[in-house]
Amino acid sequence: MNSRIRDSIRGLSNPPRLAISGLSKISSIPDDGIYKPLKWDSADQYGGWATNDSESFTVPATGIYFTSASVTALVPTDVSKYPAFRLVCVNMQATGGEREWLRSYNTVLVPSTYLTSSMRGLVFATQGDRLTIRANAAARTGAWEVSSGTRPSGQLNSVTFTLIAPGAITP
Repeated sequence: MNSRIRDSIRGLSNPPRLAISGLSKISSIPDDGIYKPLKWDSADQYGGWATNDSESFTVPATGIYFTSASVTALVPTDVSKYPAFRLVCVNMQATGGEREWLRSYNTVLVPSTYLTSSMRGLVFATQGDRLTIRANAAARTGAWEVSSGTRPSGQLNSVTFTLIAPGAITP
């Protein structure tokens, strides 16, 4: 019993975690209504996270992860469709399927201003699954500019994944 308690406490005191930021590799989210995987600039990880493409990140251990994501974009001048900007967290399962865990809609938009779309919540993933953040702009709203030249993209766009319940059973 001591090992069950001791190992769990060790896992929670220094859990696998990933912090990614910056979207300077893309300039805008097109208004084609299709979800686009976001390509990130930098990743700070601990605990065995892996990536090949800066778009999806391989989960190092089965469990429940607390996820936080924020993406800032310039609202186009014509935002006649609502919700016009969407952000999702997708789990691409090692078995081949996909599952959308979190979604953010923004419905109160002021044209020609910056909007930060945020989402926070719990994501269940098994070891070997890949997590990705995708963005979507509604059709005919105009492209949404990402990565303003006046501020570094890393300050405006970021994602974190932190294991909070190691070995949790699927919901």
